[in-house]
Amino acid sequence: MQTIYDAVNSSPPAEASMRILRETWAASGAAASQIPGVHILDGGEVVYTGELSPGCQACKAGTWDCVFIGVQCNINCAFCCNPHAIPADYTGSAFGSQPREITANYQATRINGVSFSGGEPFSQPKKLLGWVADFKRAYPDAYYWVYTNGLLAKEPYLERLGALGVHEIRFNMAATGYTHPTVLRHLAVASHHIPTLTVEIPAIPDHESRLLASLETWCAQGVQFLNLHEFMYEPGTNAESMPGARLPITLPDGHRTAIDPQSRALTLRVMQYVRDHNLPLAVNDCSLQSKLRQLRGRRRSLAPLTAQPYEQVIDEELLVHHCAYSSTEILVFHPDATGSIRTQYPEHQLVRIGRRAPLSQDAPDQWVLFERLAWEG
Repeated sequence: MQTIYDAVNSSPPAEASMRILRETWAASGAAASQIPGVHILDGGEVVYTGELSPGCQACKAGTWDCVFIGVQCNINCAFCCNPHAIPADYTGSAFGSQPREITANYQATRINGVSFSGGEPFSQPKKLLGWVADFKRAYPDAYYWVYTNGLLAKEPYLERLGALGVHEIRFNMAATGYTHPTVLRHLAVASHHIPTLTVEIPAIPDHESRLLASLETWCAQGVQFLNLHEFMYEPGTNAESMPGARLPITLPDGHRTAIDPQSRALTLRVMQYVRDHNLPLAVNDCSLQSKLRQLRGRRRSLAPLTAQPYEQVIDEELLVHHCAYSSTEILVFHPDATGSIRTQYPEHQLVRIGRRAPLSQDAPDQWVLFERLAWEG
C-alpha cells in the first residue's frame, strides 16, 4: 500500500507540458482550418485531406497492432525512432511473440488493423510471407499492411503479398533520400500488386525542399496516401541526435521526450502544396496529438487482456479497484463489491486505487490514483 501511495505522489508532473501542447495544438488547428477541403475532427486529434486509409482509421482508434518481424534493418536512418535497447532477437507485438499467440489474443480485443514492421521486414522475406499467411489464416477480417524502406521490396515478394491479401504497403521514402531509383521502381511495381500505396515519413523541416520536390514523382508511381509524422527526438533512439529545433515535453504517462515545434507546420504546408498543385494525394497529419489519441484507444483495446478481474475500466485508460485494510490484512476487490465488503469488515479503512491501463501485457504497473474513501450508508 505504501509503495503504491509513494508511486502516485512521485509521478512526474505533465500539466505544464500539456498546457504548452494545447496552445500549440490550438494554433495548428487554426492554421489547418485555412486549408480548403481539410478535415479537422475531435479538436484536431484527426486532421487530413482527401480520405484516411482503413489502416490509419484503425491506428487513430487504437484498434491497430504493429507486429515486428524482427529488428534487423539494411540501413541506419538518422531519424529512426526504434529504441537502441530493444533486444536483437525481438519479434512479435504487445499481444505475444508468435502468430498463434498474437491472433488468439486478438479475439478478446477490438483489433481490426494489423501491420508488419521492423527493422526492415523484407530483410527476412521468408518469415514475412509466412507470418502474413499465418495471420490471414487465423484472423482474416482485419486490414493488413506492411512497412518498408523499399530497397529490398522486390516484385516476387510484392506479388506474393498481394496474393495473400495484404491491403496496403507503406514506403518510407525519406530513408533513402526521397527519390532513390531502386525504391521508385519498387514503388511502381507495388502499385500493380497491392491495392493501396502509401508513403509514410517523418515531417523533418530541414528536408522540406526535397519533400515538396518529390510529391509529383511519387504520385506518378501510383502513391495515393501520404502520412506525415510530427518529428520526435525520442530518447534512446537515433532520432534523439538529429539536429533541429526542440520542445522538451512530459507526456501524461510521465514519458519525457521532445518534438520539433516546426514539424507539424510543415505537414500543413504540404497539404496546401498538394491542394495548390491539384495532386491526387490524400495527406494525413500523424501528429503527437493524434498519437496520444491512439494510445488512449490502444490502452482500451488491451484492457480485456491486462485488467484484473477485480478492476473496473474507467475513462478508457484507467483500471480501478478498491482495498479495505487493517493493521493485519489487506482485501482487494472490485468496486461493485464495496457494499458486501463493508458489511463484513466495517472497521477496515477503504481506499480507491487506480493504475494506468498498460500498453502491453508485461508492462510494469503505473499507479496514478490513491484515494481514501469513507464507507457509505
